[in-house]
Amino acid sequence: MTKTAFLQAYRSELEVRYDWAGDNTKLDRFMSSVETTITTTTSTWNYDGDAVTSAWRKIGCKGKPTLKALRALPN
Repeated sequence: MTKTAFLQAYRSELEVRYDWAGDNTKLDRFMSSVETTITTTTSTWNYDGDAVTSAWRKIGCKGKPTLKALRALPN
């Protein structure tokens, strides 16, 4: 259960669920926003959604992810 594991699981979820995620440039830009949000105090990403929850559970976490919990994951 780390930020890196979450980011990898979330990226995989996006690639499976959304056509736009097939564009690596768009996906890289989006994932940069996700990483910024969970590693800093800046919030540039909306962390509410099915893909987020699915990735959260894939890395072994329970319940619904919160921004506080995502930021608390170890690096």
